[in-house]
Amino acid sequence: MIYLTVEYDKTTSITNLRDIGGYTAAQGRLKTGVFFRSGELCSLTSADATFLEKDLNLKKIYDFRRPAEIETRPDVALQNVAYENISIISSPGQANPSLKNMVITDDIENYMLSVYSELVLSHSAQDGYHKFLNELLHTPQPIIFHCFAGKDRTGFAAALLLKIAGVGTDDIYADYLKTNEARKAENAQILQQFATKLSDTKLKALAVSLNVKAEYLQYAFKLIREKFGNFDNYLKGGLNLEDGYAEKFRQLYLS
Repeated sequence: MIYLTVEYDKTTSITNLRDIGGYTAAQGRLKTGVFFRSGELCSLTSADATFLEKDLNLKKIYDFRRPAEIETRPDVALQNVAYENISIISSPGQANPSLKNMVITDDIENYMLSVYSELVLSHSAQDGYHKFLNELLHTPQPIIFHCFAGKDRTGFAAALLLKIAGVGTDDIYADYLKTNEARKAENAQILQQFATKLSDTKLKALAVSLNVKAEYLQYAFKLIREKFGNFDNYLKGGLNLEDGYAEKFRQLYLS
């Protein structure tokens, strides 16, 4: 999990942006033009804003970052697009809002697994994903959801949406791993700017934490099976979603 304030110069506008629709599901195909995912939206140009509002026809932005992250890197306000902050991870230990204050250890792999454990098991994540998913069912409209990098909090949200839709496992992981290619240029910028500030060990750990691995998502789904028995039980018992949520979602969003 990466949290940044103003510690590097962001030169790109929208990173890791994509439509997660179009995948084949067991009962149809997930509609396109409805669910978009991305990294932070703090550096939008006027052309970017027009693209999001007019071309994508977005109606709402869901920002999964913590208030401390938003304070220094707020999204650019879009005139005709609603905005909602749903802080997915709120614990101060795991969610340090500053990269320079984040403890990067030699055991970065286990640190990343602990992040995904929190995405599945923490009350803040369960409450946040409940609110997000509940609104999607009751207020269907084109939306974009993001965090800082669009990889962990956002990546898990996208995986949940695809799994709820009945998309196959291979496609769920393929979408999740697209982040590594989509963020390649920006990750290189971040690493270059920290090259003289971190030891080689910490720089390598940072490089790991800027990417995603299939093992992280596998671990999250493993925790769901261990703690809840199956995915449907997680939706009801973990996320407190209404009975028949997945079927109602599919009726609404599959074509």
